[in-house]
Amino acid sequence: MYKEIIDWIDIILVPAYFSIFLLILLYIKKKNPENILIQKYLVKGFVFKVACAIFYALLITFYYGFGDSLTYFKDAIFIKHQIHVGNETFGVLFDNYKTIRDAHNVTGGGGDPGITVEKIALLLSYISFSRYLVVTLFFAAIAYSGMFKMLQTFCDIMPGWEKRIALIILFFPSMSVFGSGVLKDTLCMASLGWLLFCSHQIFVKRNFKFKYLFIMLLSITVISIIKIYIIAAFIVPYILYLLILLVKKIPSRFIRRIVLPVLLIVLTGLYIIYAKEIDNKLGYYAVDKLFENVKEQSSSYLTSEDADSGAVFDLGTFEATISGFIMKMPAGMTAAIYRPFLWESKKFIIVFSALESSFLLWLTLYVMYKTGIRRFFGSIFSNPFIFLCISYAILFGALIGLSTFNFGTLARYRIPLIPFYTMGLLNILYIYQGSIPQKPSENIS
Repeated sequence: MYKEIIDWIDIILVPAYFSIFLLILLYIKKKNPENILIQKYLVKGFVFKVACAIFYALLITFYYGFGDSLTYFKDAIFIKHQIHVGNETFGVLFDNYKTIRDAHNVTGGGGDPGITVEKIALLLSYISFSRYLVVTLFFAAIAYSGMFKMLQTFCDIMPGWEKRIALIILFFPSMSVFGSGVLKDTLCMASLGWLLFCSHQIFVKRNFKFKYLFIMLLSITVISIIKIYIIAAFIVPYILYLLILLVKKIPSRFIRRIVLPVLLIVLTGLYIIYAKEIDNKLGYYAVDKLFENVKEQSSSYLTSEDADSGAVFDLGTFEATISGFIMKMPAGMTAAIYRPFLWESKKFIIVFSALESSFLLWLTLYVMYKTGIRRFFGSIFSNPFIFLCISYAILFGALIGLSTFNFGTLARYRIPLIPFYTMGLLNILYIYQGSIPQKPSENIS
């Protein structure tokens, strides 16, 4: 049905496809001679992204011998074979997970999120000779498009700090490795980047175009299908962010003070009215199920085979209620952002994750030391963009930190919070150092 996952033919195909992508990027670079980001980082970032993607594919194939990325690809090729022999049609692209599972016993996707990745891999297989490394190359290119848009957005907010921002957004190891393969994470990171860019163009730059609106809605849809908990954690800070931006446009301070509470009351009322529909959409992450499901998932890690291998940690038990979750939020957030600590790295592969965590801890303490405790927290609550970045990172970090007690898995699951958390910190430092003349509450107007 399919040949060796990685074979001699890849030595020819991968450089050939890489050269095509490179020529496209060089053309874009030539067409934008005045764009500093494109001139300095477009090609370099892509080369690094591809190197990380190939590294991850080789690691999964030859070191672990299994992984979600391989499973998704094999399932895609299996379905392609079924189409080829006449047992299936291209209508399979519109079938849900249950239909495909019952028809072909394809269970690797684990649900509609996984099967969505497999459908995309299936389509890409037709233009990549059904080769795993070439499909990986396409996924890396998709992710890179979103990450470069994220870079452009952050650099527009913090002009002059392009090098600092690029080092994190384009060259942060875990984001480049785990956000490049044939994975759900890859599509989510790409969508997050485009979502941030398009919303920034529409709501901040006031550069409304239908293509931005379309891409923004498409990005939200993709994330909702693949990893809805990312949107579940992002939506509240994001709505507050947009509301604050909207209210700030009102000239009268008196009216601003009235409008914001009214809008919040209206949104709360709408949620109460449509709570059932929203919870049905959230499914596993619905409010009435979330905390119990998080508790059950965390328990599964502690009884797994890895529990004695040094890859699993324990944050203790907590009540499956809002109050119980809030009480455990600091522990979950700390685990997601700052762990594993270096002394917890009992596996060689975990050392790299621990080094990244140490960097995040150092950056937090450094910014806090440079700006002072009062200014540090004051910036978070006075600047809408910083509030969006930090509050999303904390909420998302608490969710995955309390539900993922495996350091290896956590390193992959946490990548959507890394760009927001780090950029929130850099923005605090950026404003403090006086790189722009506006007050913290005005710097993204």
